[in-house]
Amino acid sequence: MSKSSYLIKNMGILTISNFSSKILVFLLVPLYTSVLSTKEYGTYDLAVSTATLLYPILTLNIVDAVMRFLMDKESDKKAIASIGLKYVSISSVLFGFIMLFFYITGIWSEINGLEGYIFSYYISYVINQFFIQFAKGLEKVKNMGVAGVLSTIVTIIANLFFLLVIKWGLIGFFLANILAQIVSAIYLFMKTEIYNYIEIKRQPIALRREMLIYSVPLIATVVGWWVNSCADKYIVTFILGISANGLLSVSYKIPQIINTIQGIFTQAWQISAIKEYGSSDTADFYGKTFIVINLLMCIVCSFLIFMTRPLAYILYANDFYEAWKYVPFLLVSSVLNCASGLLGPILSAKKNSKAMMWSAIVGAVANIIMNIVFVNLTGIQGATFATLVSSYIIYIIRKYAVGEDIYINNYYVIIVTWLILVVQGIIESNFMNYYLEILCVVVIIIINKNSVWQVLNLVKNIYKNIK
Repeated sequence: MSKSSYLIKNMGILTISNFSSKILVFLLVPLYTSVLSTKEYGTYDLAVSTATLLYPILTLNIVDAVMRFLMDKESDKKAIASIGLKYVSISSVLFGFIMLFFYITGIWSEINGLEGYIFSYYISYVINQFFIQFAKGLEKVKNMGVAGVLSTIVTIIANLFFLLVIKWGLIGFFLANILAQIVSAIYLFMKTEIYNYIEIKRQPIALRREMLIYSVPLIATVVGWWVNSCADKYIVTFILGISANGLLSVSYKIPQIINTIQGIFTQAWQISAIKEYGSSDTADFYGKTFIVINLLMCIVCSFLIFMTRPLAYILYANDFYEAWKYVPFLLVSSVLNCASGLLGPILSAKKNSKAMMWSAIVGAVANIIMNIVFVNLTGIQGATFATLVSSYIIYIIRKYAVGEDIYINNYYVIIVTWLILVVQGIIESNFMNYYLEILCVVVIIIINKNSVWQVLNLVKNIYKNIK
């Protein structure tokens, strides 16, 4: 199977799982915004954001090393799996102590009484992430796809039951998401037959050290991404209040469409990038893939900016509707994050985790500083602008680190396309002129005309795989 066919096949499988699944969950947003208050939604979002922040720190991000090292030929898969599971188990115990501390001291008043649910969420999340990366390392893409579908079905049914039937509110929202991850983890546990890989005996010190040398710098990478997407929520909460964070949090739901598409491509791309690294035409293959996927993301972004208000009218109930004005910059930021995400697997293939680390650190520091300044000056919109700029900073650093490992023809077209998206975002947020936005879409298509056919061909091939 050719490089492109292998990549497209995996994209097709993951499209079935992720895109259809996320769209169905996305359609539940009106339910969340009609049942939960802005304060409740803001509380849930901060609690989950905190859990996902601590996850890479407490696990030393070992799951990424599990995936990467499993893909090496002649790797000791039993030792790799056992080392990974050990660190995941330790992290769960540590998180338990953290929640116990919050419960005893009561210093985080917003989560009083929710500590047990947050702990359960963390356990289900970390175990599910371990199994997903383990399956990816074994190239069991179909199993990952099915797990995603099962998780979605449980999410939908559980949310409808807990929020509408027995009306448990915020607690029901937690339970629905916990159950979804547990079901996914159980399925992958059975399909990957991980129980055949776990060994109780002491694992090789050299292998453990090598995995940690790779994974520990990635802690900063994951934390940096977290800061880029979540730090604004804490700063907005501190400066403007928890209800303002509820608005900002729900404004991320429309950009989640781009993040979902990005997730599909990145998961499939990560496997191909590592698998094909070192081939004679690698740089050209990387470059062509980057151009096509980036253009697809830009087209989706431009369309979503154009449709921001109609989508917000459908999705954002009651006081949440105001969140529409914060969506455009977050959409453009998602495009830039996708570009950085496409460069990440190339650095991963090189095992250059330090470059990913520094891009994340610089981006995170810039994000925090700009958030504090811009939120004080312009309110919630300042947080979205800070996220946009820091996303570009991360991309620039990664692009420099990748260097000649990727060849992108007519690179200036990509930069101009991004600038047009920023202009369209400004028009949507401030002037609401549909004619000017249509002009932006037309210009994007014209300057990318040579790549448009490649995008259409990619979509056609993915559709064939799905069919």
